[in-house]
Amino acid sequence: MLVKGPCKVKTIHLLTSYDDGSGRSQQMSGLEEIQQSLRSHGVTLNIEFSSSIHDREIRFNNGWMIKIGRGLDYFKKPQGRFSIGYCDLDLRPCHETTVDVFHTKHTKKM
Repeated sequence: MLVKGPCKVKTIHLLTSYDDGSGRSQQMSGLEEIQQSLRSHGVTLNIEFSSSIHDREIRFNNGWMIKIGRGLDYFKKPQGRFSIGYCDLDLRPCHETTVDVFHTKHTKKM
């Protein structure tokens, strides 16, 4: 979405928590892959970890902020490699979650 449209976002700040147990290395390699892919399109992804948050938070340098209740894994796994939605996430079913979208001019710093 960021690299397809006429978006002016150059920096993304992601605040998340570490996966528990053995999923941590998979989490780190996935985030590093996203970071490198965004970098090739001129977008910097800064990642910060917190052990005290539940919701994940993404902040863009244009003032928009997104909070996702279940983190970035809200898509359900496809049934197979040839299933609708395997490559196009717009067609993939989602897990139930809450997504809040704010602009910083309408929020207070705490």
